Amino acid sequence: MKQTAFLALAVAMPYTAVVAGPAGSGNVSSIAEREMARRMQRVADARAAIDKGDLLMKDKDCEGALNEYRTAIELLPIAAMTQQIRDEVNAKYCEAAVCLAGERAKNGRYDDARALLNDALARHPDCEKAEVLLERLADPERYEPALTPGHVQRVKDVEKGLQMGWSYYNLGNFDSANKSFQDVLRKDPYNKAARRGMEATEQQRADYFDTARDHTRIKMLNEVNRGWEDPVPVNLGAGAGAEYGTTTSPGAYYVDKMSKIIFPTVQFAGASVEEAVEFLRIKSKDYDNIERDPAKKGVNLIIKPGAAPSTATISLDLKDVPMSEALRYITELGGMKYKVEPFAVVVVPISDVGTEMYTRTFKVPPTFLSGIEGGAAAAPAAPADPFAPAGGAPAGGITGRPTALDVLKAQGIPFPEGASATFIPATSQLIVRNTQPSLDLVESYVDQIINTAPRQIYITAKFVEVSQKNTDELGFDWLLGPFGMGDRVFGSGGTVGNSASGAVSGTDFPFTYPGTGTPPVGINPITRGNRSGSIAITPDSIDGLLNAQTLASTLAPGMFAVSGVFTDPQFQVVVRALSQKKGVDLMSAPSVTTRSGQRATVEVIREFIYPTEFDPPQIPQTVGATTGTSLTGASGASTFPVTPTTPTAFEMRPVGVRMEVDPVIGPDGYTIDLNLAPEVTEFEGFINYGSPISTASVDALGNPTTLVLTENRIEQPIFSTRKVTTAVTVWDGQTVAMGGLIREDVQDVEDKVPILGDIPILGRLFQSKAEDHFKRNLMVFVTANLIDPSGERIRKPVVEVEPEIEATPLLPPPPPTTQAPPLPMNQ
Repeated sequence: MKQTAFLALAVAMPYTAVVAGPAGSGNVSSIAEREMARRMQRVADARAAIDKGDLLMKDKDCEGALNEYRTAIELLPIAAMTQQIRDEVNAKYCEAAVCLAGERAKNGRYDDARALLNDALARHPDCEKAEVLLERLADPERYEPALTPGHVQRVKDVEKGLQMGWSYYNLGNFDSANKSFQDVLRKDPYNKAARRGMEATEQQRADYFDTARDHTRIKMLNEVNRGWEDPVPVNLGAGAGAEYGTTTSPGAYYVDKMSKIIFPTVQFAGASVEEAVEFLRIKSKDYDNIERDPAKKGVNLIIKPGAAPSTATISLDLKDVPMSEALRYITELGGMKYKVEPFAVVVVPISDVGTEMYTRTFKVPPTFLSGIEGGAAAAPAAPADPFAPAGGAPAGGITGRPTALDVLKAQGIPFPEGASATFIPATSQLIVRNTQPSLDLVESYVDQIINTAPRQIYITAKFVEVSQKNTDELGFDWLLGPFGMGDRVFGSGGTVGNSASGAVSGTDFPFTYPGTGTPPVGINPITRGNRSGSIAITPDSIDGLLNAQTLASTLAPGMFAVSGVFTDPQFQVVVRALSQKKGVDLMSAPSVTTRSGQRATVEVIREFIYPTEFDPPQIPQTVGATTGTSLTGASGASTFPVTPTTPTAFEMRPVGVRMEVDPVIGPDGYTIDLNLAPEVTEFEGFINYGSPISTASVDALGNPTTLVLTENRIEQPIFSTRKVTTAVTVWDGQTVAMGGLIREDVQDVEDKVPILGDIPILGRLFQSKAEDHFKRNLMVFVTANLIDPSGERIRKPVVEVEPEIEATPLLPPPPPTTQAPPLPMNQ
């Protein structure tokens, strides 16, 4: 039976030549059995690959399924017994190829998709889905020919960028949101969603800035109120200046510690330097009362012996001496010295100059050898060649560039034997081997040439002016008619007198006699002397002239009235109340970019031209009589050919914002010295200095009248200027207040009727109170930023990164157990 199966399989399988081996190595039957087993294993592996591919197809992993089906096809032997399996796997291969080709087509990989479909048709010619997809790939209405994988990736990046932008927006991080939307626009310049996101972000920023403006405004107004405060002097007490601290060097820690460690006694009799220094090192731990950490107590002392060790003996007898003084006496008696370093105090021979050489690498500008930014002198001249031809080097010869060693030596940096300097142009690196003092000089020189790179200053000066005018008034205006007080005695209200409020008018009181507008009910005033309206609160004179206001009295409006019309006596009272607030805010922020030491001027102005000189009006001395129509329309009257005032000379005044600045970068490359003169000029209006010219005449009826020949207006402008001229020092990126003006004008009026106004509670009905507060706060701020030629800030602001917090499980994991879990109840 076994031999029969083998013969059937041998017939079905392709012929394989078998070469007999040496005796004892096996017969033909055993070789055939092994080959049959190997091929059966391949069939089993192929079925396993098919099953795995089916699972991947369910998970929509077309590429993984296609690879598994391809593996199965390669494993299946080409034989009649496996043909059915091969047909089955070829059909599945075609389905997976169509699925993957569709994905490739969506991503713009059309060539890959066509290759997959052609391969699938070659394996399975009856694959209709592959033929249909091939036809659709050729249809431009279904698949865009211009679609590329890069475009698909950009679409994904754009979607991710939009998601991140809106996420930042929802979290309130509007700067990061704006940056994400800008990144989207760099990938997709016509993305409207990104623009909408930036619009929403800027709207939120605008709301915040509105709130910030309100905060700044009320803060500046409060500064006006604060100016009235009389602060209580602060009792500083003794040692108040100790809170400011001092700037210390890296080794100041040990300097301070050694000055505070006090040794009760220091006695040596013929001790060596090593013994004395070791004694100080050990005892410094015992008397160190400054450091609380036991591991940090004491001072690290290191002895660096010279070529000839010190043989001096030390004899000392000191009491209550600081450690620094004791160490100084020991080193002086021992012919040595000590150096305080950041982490230890080193005792060295007095002749030690530090001959050890070290190698350091510096980053320098690419023009280090050119002598432009490096500031190096040209290479030293070579010795004269006695055999050179007369006349020197030929014209047009190219001189050699100086080496790094020449540049550094030209700056006075010593290079002893064994020291070297090499400049690598490819990486702009300077490699120097030298002693430590010389390396410090090289570092200072490199810092200097780096700081001399082109820098510019971006300066913004802000004029922020906040003004607010608050007017509050409450008064009572009484009218009282005649009334009887007894036999032949009558009383009534008073008269207007010299009151600036003028005569009693029916337009100021709501109750009048029927059919007439005057006189008002009550007739006689009681509180007419109490000031109200423009008489109580007088405007600024210049503002009154500019607004063409007259000085005639105007009362505050009446908001409520009570009248006794049919009473005896008649009376009327009007409540005059007014509460007004007016705020004017102004911010001017001129900005300019300039180089260090270069004066710059920025102007945003209008050229306002106005007359300064005038010819007087021309009026004829003799006038001839003419017939016809006169200026008044009367027949036969005289006419006056009058020439009004005519301007003859003009001047120009710039109106707007103007700023002059002369900045200089400090030697540290961080401070900026500014000579600044910002100025804001505004046109307020005209004031007429002329007067009309008139003459006597008669009207059409022959009545005498006055005729205005010319208005004769001589108008001159009024300007308001806010200017600061100062010199300040500003740190890079900082804002300082250059100057300010806090001003408050207060008008307070309290009028009352004598006797009646002094009655408790009821006396308020015979009082008028008005208050006017005009607050103004002007501040000038200046901001200076160092920028490079590309416009980027040299010192970027530090952005704080939120620390990542590792997620912790809500509940701790259960402890490990070796017991089996309990069975369900239904088992």
